[in-house]
Amino acid sequence: MPTTLRIALLAGFLALLANLAVIGFIYFRTHDEAVSTLRQQVVEQGRVLADVYRSGGDAALDDAINDTISYADPQTAVALLDANGRELKGNIAEPPPGGRIEGYRNGFLRLRGQPTPREAAVVMHRLPNGQWLVSGRISSDGLAIRETLESSLLIALVMASLLGLACGVILAHYVGARVRNIAVVADRISGHDLSQRVPLSGAGDAFDRLAQQINAMLDRIERLMKELTMLTDSLAHDLRSPVSRMRSAATAAAETSDPREQEELLGSVIRQADQLMRILTGVLEISRSEALTGRKQFNWFDLGELGAELTEMYEPLADEAGATLEYDRPARAIPMFGHRQLLAQALSNLIENAVRYGSSGGEIRIAAKSDGRNVRIEVADRGPGIPAERRSEARRRFGRLDSSRSNEGAGLGLALAEAIAHLHDGTLLLEDNHPGLLTALELPLRPGEEGKVRAA
Repeated sequence: MPTTLRIALLAGFLALLANLAVIGFIYFRTHDEAVSTLRQQVVEQGRVLADVYRSGGDAALDDAINDTISYADPQTAVALLDANGRELKGNIAEPPPGGRIEGYRNGFLRLRGQPTPREAAVVMHRLPNGQWLVSGRISSDGLAIRETLESSLLIALVMASLLGLACGVILAHYVGARVRNIAVVADRISGHDLSQRVPLSGAGDAFDRLAQQINAMLDRIERLMKELTMLTDSLAHDLRSPVSRMRSAATAAAETSDPREQEELLGSVIRQADQLMRILTGVLEISRSEALTGRKQFNWFDLGELGAELTEMYEPLADEAGATLEYDRPARAIPMFGHRQLLAQALSNLIENAVRYGSSGGEIRIAAKSDGRNVRIEVADRGPGIPAERRSEARRRFGRLDSSRSNEGAGLGLALAEAIAHLHDGTLLLEDNHPGLLTALELPLRPGEEGKVRAA
């Protein structure tokens, strides 16, 4: 059975159930109201006749019964029975339902002049002289109303069922159309067209929200595919040169008989191998950070203390490059729940970039700040900086602004720092330091993290 037909039938069935519940409530509520009204009328009529007997005796009761028969409507039943149930006066042709028992009851009663018994409500009173006073009313009006109500509700039920089925068909068509749009896009993407996106109706409904989520996922997949292609090309390009040099050096070392020359050539092989290891390690760490596997190793640590350790470690390198490295240590500890080793690696990359490209400015400054919701650790230099239009290229894997690619770097430092920031739900920022470049890791604090300040 097609899914759209199932949806239509399900919607029609649910509409039928809802209408049955409403119609049933209306029916029983109306029926109860009619029965209650009839009972009230019959009980009141019997009470009045009994009061007449108590106040005026047999003669007064006879007159009241005659008046009731003469002037009341033809649905009224009234009779006076002897102790054995035989009628002495009244308009009842057959004994009342339920026998000679005091109280109210429902049943079928035939009045004199009527061919068949009809549904009625009756109340019986036993008089002090042993006679029975019967007062009742044929419920023909209530029955007619009930029959009219039942026929009307039956028609309403049929109409509601048809309307429910029609609504189900419309709903199934609407849902089917929206699902087909998604399926069409999925088919085109399966055909290697990653530019396809699910169209939005603009209604802001659940399908639009689903389409937005799918489109966001497709955006990320397309971006990752482009990065993968670029990564493969860049990796092949960057590995080719050191591998070629390593092969040449190894061949020359194997052919030469001079021990000193052989030692130099083997040293070159080791250096090229180290460069290859650094590139592969960088790519591996980026992949692990983007896969979020490092979150299993998150722990609490003081980010301010980490900044101090790295500053002390890189001060000699900055001095050697002709720059001063300063650290604006925060007044209080900055607790951070994260991967300490990876964050140290990210900050090291930023500091090494500042020393390598910004030491000409003579000043490199590191600062750590917290505003209660985010923590920001900055590395700022006074070098030439990076133009705003080229900063996205600098963040890309193997993205090097040196077109000759003569620099020793592999172009993975900022990409790794950005991946580690994403691992901590943060961002890597590249800003202008007027002059120079300011790089910053902006990381969110977890709820309740402020309470860890004293504990850290």
